Amino acid sequence: MRSQSNLAISILFALALAGVSTLAGARTADCLHNFCLRVSLSSVQQNVGRGPITTMRDPELEKQYEKSLEAARFYLERRLDKKDKESSAARLKAIQDRLLEILDVYPQFSKIDQVYFLLGESYYRGGERDKAIEYLSKVVSEFPESKVSKEAKKRLDELQPQKESKKES
Repeated sequence: MRSQSNLAISILFALALAGVSTLAGARTADCLHNFCLRVSLSSVQQNVGRGPITTMRDPELEKQYEKSLEAARFYLERRLDKKDKESSAARLKAIQDRLLEILDVYPQFSKIDQVYFLLGESYYRGGERDKAIEYLSKVVSEFPESKVSKEAKKRLDELQPQKESKKES
């Protein structure tokens, strides 16, 4: 009974917001649509027999952020020009901004482990060791079965002794 009333409330809420979303624009409409999907899905999937509740993924956002992830990977794999530190720093900043946008806007992205890894790599290459350790540690702890987890662990092993030697001096 409770799940039926939750579903009814979420449907009414979705209908009410549909009128508001047409006035507010496409981006707001997408956010409201995702919210309504999550609410209705959580109210339907409360029975143990239906399995664990999984997050709904928006196919359009998946495509969009897949392209952003690939672009970040492409620019990170290109060699940084050591002579032109200003353009290298600007490129790393652009990569980091792109990846941080994915984390902020769409944290349920299917390849979020790769986002954390590339963020860690970009901070490592930019000389920000603490931030690199933070994001690489997230990959190792939250996604141990990921393809990039081994690479993140190797990079952390490289970074950890440097961090400890700085504390000693």
